[in-house]
Amino acid sequence: MNKFLQFNFAVILLVLSFFTFFENAYAQASNTVSAVNISEAREGEPVEVRVELIQTQPISNVRFAYLPFGATEYLINDMELYGGLASFTIPKENVKLPYISYYVIVDLTDGSQEIYPLGAPDASSPEQITVKALSAKDKEIILLSPTRGEILPLDEVFISVSFVKATDNIHVPSTKIFLNDTDISENALFAGELIVFYAENFPGTISDGNQTIRIETFDSTGTPYHAIESNFQTVEAGYFQAVSSKFKYRGSIQAEARNEKFNDESEWYNNITANFSGSNDDWDFSAHTYLTSEEESSRQPQHRFSATVASEWLTLKGGDTYPRFPKYMLDGKRVRGFYGDLRLGFINVKTTFGEIRRDIEGQLLETYSSENAPLSSDIIAINEARYGNPFGRVNLGTFSRDIFAIRPSFGSGENFQWGFSYLHSKDDNNSIEFGAKPQENVVAGTDLKIALDNQNIIFTGQAMASLFNSDISTGDLTDAQIDSVFGEGSIYDADTDQIKDLKDFVGQFITVNQFIGPLNPQELSSIAAEAGIQLNYLKNSLDIKYIYRGNDYQSFGQDFLRTDVKGINLVDRIRMFDNKVFLSIGYENLKDNLQETKISTTTYQTLNTTLSIFPRTDFPNITLGYTNYNNENEISPTDTTNNIYLIDNKTNRFLARLSYDIKAGVDHATSLSISTSNRDDNSLADNDANYTSMSLSVNSYWEKHFTTFLSLVNYASEIAGLEYNYFTFSLGGRYKLMEDKLQLTASVSPSFGDFERKAFDFLAQYNVLQNLSFIFQFRYYDIADQSSNSVAGLTTRLNF
Repeated sequence: MNKFLQFNFAVILLVLSFFTFFENAYAQASNTVSAVNISEAREGEPVEVRVELIQTQPISNVRFAYLPFGATEYLINDMELYGGLASFTIPKENVKLPYISYYVIVDLTDGSQEIYPLGAPDASSPEQITVKALSAKDKEIILLSPTRGEILPLDEVFISVSFVKATDNIHVPSTKIFLNDTDISENALFAGELIVFYAENFPGTISDGNQTIRIETFDSTGTPYHAIESNFQTVEAGYFQAVSSKFKYRGSIQAEARNEKFNDESEWYNNITANFSGSNDDWDFSAHTYLTSEEESSRQPQHRFSATVASEWLTLKGGDTYPRFPKYMLDGKRVRGFYGDLRLGFINVKTTFGEIRRDIEGQLLETYSSENAPLSSDIIAINEARYGNPFGRVNLGTFSRDIFAIRPSFGSGENFQWGFSYLHSKDDNNSIEFGAKPQENVVAGTDLKIALDNQNIIFTGQAMASLFNSDISTGDLTDAQIDSVFGEGSIYDADTDQIKDLKDFVGQFITVNQFIGPLNPQELSSIAAEAGIQLNYLKNSLDIKYIYRGNDYQSFGQDFLRTDVKGINLVDRIRMFDNKVFLSIGYENLKDNLQETKISTTTYQTLNTTLSIFPRTDFPNITLGYTNYNNENEISPTDTTNNIYLIDNKTNRFLARLSYDIKAGVDHATSLSISTSNRDDNSLADNDANYTSMSLSVNSYWEKHFTTFLSLVNYASEIAGLEYNYFTFSLGGRYKLMEDKLQLTASVSPSFGDFERKAFDFLAQYNVLQNLSFIFQFRYYDIADQSSNSVAGLTTRLNF
């Protein structure tokens, strides 16, 4: 595409954007989230997510909810919270084409929540991460060194590119190598099928920091053939210390002092972070510590610490860990304790144990005698000798909760693995004085993977069963209690000896009393299972799953699993034109009321289609999507007895996204996204919902030291007859000076309409030495008729 066409496309993009902006509106408005930064998403590779928070004073926890295309429900995980930053890594197995939808849940200290973006995922569109596809041509260009994400001393930077697997379509002598958008091809050595570049031969070519490398290839006519990108990091030679000929280490210490002012209230926060990593032959070592003044006994832990030793066959980690077991049992929940993973190939063992919730003492508010104690969930028995009365009204505290999980498995997991899992989690009844109903949970099950025909056919499955006791404070049933309840002439006509034997067996794993469930295991109410097959043929990836989750299934290691549902889930991804065009189709049909505990059964149907075009040349990347939700139950609107429970709603959503790197004098990275949704609710609630959202962003790279960014976001909605509209404009820039030692970043972001806010951000980073830097940050937010607040902080970072 020539520069004239590039210019015209840019103009069309901008005109279309502004025209649409004055017709409708959506803003990523938030009182807690400043920005969400996502690393490049490539198919089958992990994705780093970093959420910047406006202020931390009212925040107790941050969770990240994400939905791979075609998945049944959002996967919700706790984020690592470090002062004004929350982070999470999306596992590589969940990074699938064509995109990942996500939203952020911010839990506040007053018990309320804020969702970013506002209203997601039902009343507004969630954010989306476009996943880039791998091309068959990627295998023709082999970047031998440096590897992706590698950290190297400046004096050891060596770039090596191999074309040993290249086809005749690549004319190797025409290849161009770009380092941070600077063409270094003329300094590279071309030797047949190998290209090498030694940084030490060209002083000043590269400085410390994050580096991006791009390899562009051409055919014999000079026509672009294919390009790959990678990244690595360079540090000063002294940063990478050699303790001996075999051991290397590096580390950093960062200290922050931050003041947050909210209206007339002001609070200081101080934290320190220390990281260490090293390697010796085949072993890697790492340690992490985060200490903060936000640590309080009335909150869950804010401090973080961990230490890890790892090799190809063993991982040992102590402190705060986030173990991943079969997703129905334990997946990404924070465990403060121990994690171990032994990988011997045919035999493997993974285990974890520790605390998933610490105790928080309750508060006694009022005492009562036996005669005047009211019936209420916050009235509990208390120590009469200490408090004068046997009952009291309390603010209920939180029991500490421990967990143990283990999974032995057979097979490496590449083509075969059969695993067996067990989890036990229990509240400590003695951890607090003012609490009620400590609980206990046991989960056991199995999972299986079989891959055939070079993994073109993959069978997967898992099944878990759970037991849950909602109140273990009374302990196990005694034999005398069993005799009084069971047996001939008693409430339940059952053999008491069999009941006692069953209690003795089950009691080895969980407390057995009148509060244990399920009481109807024969109805599979506490079973969660799925079975699937994946077929990869003819550039087609077809994934079919059957899902069953009983309404009583529960695991303390998985808080956000949707239960009481069964049905099929089908996803087909079709690759065309060398992975430049993708057609993705997803269909799901689920039903609830598995144990017939509801008045009627609801059917949930979802159709999801996406067409993605990634030309990898001078043309925009385009994604077009359509989603239909159809939810209905069997209740008739004319059924005056039950029509209050009627469910009958249909939702249609449309999405269009364009991204384009314009190179016309100045490089511009542009992105335009438009989404609209219409929900027709035929229930008595008549909760119709319509919204249209649009966002435009332009990042401009004027020169090596100067970058600007522009963002426009617009939103218009009408939910149950209530309109909510606003518009946000953001403009900022980043400038480097003093030989890149000083970096200044500033932005303004006012919002207008039903959400009025003025925002200003400023950041200055000064590198005193190669390994010592100071960062000053100031942030000011003013929300009309509500509040004004500011955040000012100074951070010092030392690398060693």
